[in-house]
Amino acid sequence: MDFVVEPFPSVDPLAALQAAVRGQMQETGLAVPLVSTGIYSGPIDLTVEVLRARPESISPGWEDIHEVSVRLPEGRAYFNTPTDWDMKDVGTIMASEKGSYRVRLHATGRDEAFDLVVESSVERHLVQFWKESPSPATVLSSESGQGKNLPRFIKMWQEPTTATSHAGP
Repeated sequence: MDFVVEPFPSVDPLAALQAAVRGQMQETGLAVPLVSTGIYSGPIDLTVEVLRARPESISPGWEDIHEVSVRLPEGRAYFNTPTDWDMKDVGTIMASEKGSYRVRLHATGRDEAFDLVVESSVERHLVQFWKESPSPATVLSSESGQGKNLPRFIKMWQEPTTATSHAGP
């Protein structure tokens, strides 16, 4: 599932168009695949937390825990499936909240119904965000078969220190 931040539409579309013609950069959106499921299709349990600071301890009961850095623009934030069929609204990132964040990705149950279509959830995911300077991706736990593949997957979309927007799948 991609984590998406859509920038707010310009208050003055004409001014935005004129700025683009002058070659001035407009803030781009963000779309990064933060939730990697084991199932092919179906529901998952997804919890999202925005924290004031790095958690002091690692939550028990998770098979896989990875950390990555992302730079969040301001805009509407949500998770969506690759087909845009289902979305989980996260909220709004205001100008004072944009910037560099660390994201801790937790997962369990990814091997239970690997590559299958499920009717009810067999996977749990927890995504925690907090403001922090960029740093390289880190593996805190990797017990599932799918979790062992994640570091390679993360390198496909993450620059050396921060995730950035991409223009396609």
